[in-house]
Amino acid sequence: MKFQFLFFLLLVACAFDLRTRRIPNALIAAGFVAALSLGLHEGGASGAAHSLAGMACGLLVLLPFFPLRLVGAGDVKLMSVVGGFVGVHALIPITIHTFIAGGVVATLALVASGSTSRAIDNLRSVMTSIALRVGAGGIALSDCSTTTAYRVPYALAITLGVGTWLIGLE
Repeated sequence: MKFQFLFFLLLVACAFDLRTRRIPNALIAAGFVAALSLGLHEGGASGAAHSLAGMACGLLVLLPFFPLRLVGAGDVKLMSVVGGFVGVHALIPITIHTFIAGGVVATLALVASGSTSRAIDNLRSVMTSIALRVGAGGIALSDCSTTTAYRVPYALAITLGVGTWLIGLE
């Protein structure tokens, strides 16, 4: 039942992300409460601790990509909710599945939107900025002259990643 609830929550997040490119904080909060409640119900204090550890690790999985503007804050929080439901042990395979799905989704989205050349220009600009600033003590991404090529609804990648992981469990 726990995984069905998680998948339903992910589908709702996906619908919002596809439509508005945002994931509502109320949905994230409901996910946190549900994951913690289910952890507490299934394993008492130990289950709640397991859920909290999963949330922390889930947060850390995508957090490094947020300042690089590769994912949004809602995506980071959504992965934290996933961690709360599945626990720390499942985050590695889910993350691998999610990154693969994210690459496929991003590639298809860029090709479909006709933004491939802009995305390549952005990548070149970011890499040049990094190369020039590494010796100067830091990378200021605000110095990069990039324009958004296409904003990928990463909740879709997270949903596909969790879905393929769940299929592997059966």
